[in-house]
Amino acid sequence: MTREVVATPLFARRLKEFLDEYAELGAVRFVERLQQSYRSMVENISAFDEIAPARRRSIQGKKITVREYVLDASARNFLVLYWVPPDPAEPILLLNIRIGGKNRFCWKEEPY
Repeated sequence: MTREVVATPLFARRLKEFLDEYAELGAVRFVERLQQSYRSMVENISAFDEIAPARRRSIQGKKITVREYVLDASARNFLVLYWVPPDPAEPILLLNIRIGGKNRFCWKEEPY
């Protein structure tokens, strides 16, 4: 059974920032590989809900177990944080994305 996958506004904004940044640099093949890896993740993410690395997070006072998925874009990896609700009728939520080498996820808008 395949579950619906929904991205949070934070995830969508961060992914768009990465894609725009690399598109401006002219890294067309890199952007294509990242998009291909993203599509593959969305198709297969429900199969990884039990084997993906897990972290405990507190969101608005509620403790949940979030999972990690690595998007491989050849030259660089991206780490996706997602949540699989216990109810199979609910969609999988893509919470955040970061470049693989960075130490932390960005949870707020950063002023430039």
